[in-house]
Amino acid sequence: MNLTEEPGVTIVSLLLRACIGLAVLSVVLPAFSWAEPLMDSSSSGVGNRTDLRVTVAEETEAIAARTIALADNSPGGGTTGEAAIRPEEGFRAGTWHLGLMGGYSVIHKVFQNRAANVHFAPLLPQIGYTVTDVHGPVPIRGSVELILEPTFLITTSPSTTFGEGASLLLRYNFVTGTRWVPFFDLGMGILHWNLRLPKILATQFNFTLQLGPGVHYFATDHLAITAQARFYHISNGGIDSPNVGVNSSVYLLGISYFF
Repeated sequence: MNLTEEPGVTIVSLLLRACIGLAVLSVVLPAFSWAEPLMDSSSSGVGNRTDLRVTVAEETEAIAARTIALADNSPGGGTTGEAAIRPEEGFRAGTWHLGLMGGYSVIHKVFQNRAANVHFAPLLPQIGYTVTDVHGPVPIRGSVELILEPTFLITTSPSTTFGEGASLLLRYNFVTGTRWVPFFDLGMGILHWNLRLPKILATQFNFTLQLGPGVHYFATDHLAITAQARFYHISNGGIDSPNVGVNSSVYLLGISYFF
């Protein structure tokens, strides 16, 4: 009896083990099939994140480079608008300047007890050449400029008439490193006018002496608005008498271009 039951028990146990094994395989194999795409997607995700980080870094560097370039080339330059304007470049040795100034005169008694009642409006083209580099300590840091100035005068009092001539000026520009560049110049010239002043000046050919402070305000690196107040003396230098002379303050406003 026992011998006949033992083989049946063995067969049943084998069948049970086979069923269990098949069940395990049916669970494990799909799990591996599901895990493989997940691993692939996970690894590809890591690669995508790495590529994304590289792309972001490259874009950041490009944006930074463009920002620096724009900052260098923008009208504001550096940190402020002042830093963008580089007027010092216009006052180095060998640079030129073209200008045009106009204004009006106010008479003064200077060398005589009486003053000539002469009022005039000057028109002054200018051609300047910088003969020295910028040098010296602040606040006298600057350069020397030589200016040829053709002169056209319209006399409004005591009568309307015209005069023409030319002057040679020596100007010192105080280069401050900002938009504002003060200067001081002095010079001499010749003047011929048709004004008759028998009690003041006996000649129509005269000499001029002029000096005074002024300032450039640079709207761009090359273009400046220029203002100046000059003492302006006209006389014949003692060639003939009388020689009272015409002494005036002349207030000028104009533009200057440096290159």
